[in-house]
Amino acid sequence: MQPLTEVIPMEVNPMHKEIADLKTLLTKMQPDNWKANERRMLRMRDFISTTQRELRALAEQLETEMIAHIDLHGDIEISETERLYVGNTKTNKAIGDGQGITMAVLEAGGGNLELLTSGEGGVLASQPWKYGAVKALIGEAKMLELFSVEVKQDLKTGRAQRVVKSYDSKFGA
Repeated sequence: MQPLTEVIPMEVNPMHKEIADLKTLLTKMQPDNWKANERRMLRMRDFISTTQRELRALAEQLETEMIAHIDLHGDIEISETERLYVGNTKTNKAIGDGQGITMAVLEAGGGNLELLTSGEGGVLASQPWKYGAVKALIGEAKMLELFSVEVKQDLKTGRAQRVVKSYDSKFGA
């Protein structure tokens, strides 16, 4: 695989110059001239905001191209253990108000209330349930009763949104 610098050489990549120029501008703030500093900061802020928008759009275009490429030619190998493939973004959501999950966790944990924390070994997160921790504790069959899996939908087509995903065999099958 070619390094990005071979595709877009660093000395030719205009982003490197733009970023260097912005860093230089930050070092040239004038403590005695707050009005000039404000104007400079506002221009920098606008430029960065516009660039971020353009980069997000470019990233979306690249994602579309990569999906088409992978569909046509297969996964893209990054290294001996890593590859890019096309998949769907899935979200696991608790079914109901969580009372069944709470009961299943307490039963499987022998009534240990410490399991109802967000710390190590705990099963709560901001969702509030740590899907993997709950699954390890109560098992697959009970999980299917208590959680649903939702596939993220494309707002335009209404179909499952396809995205490029990374897989590294060092971290599981």
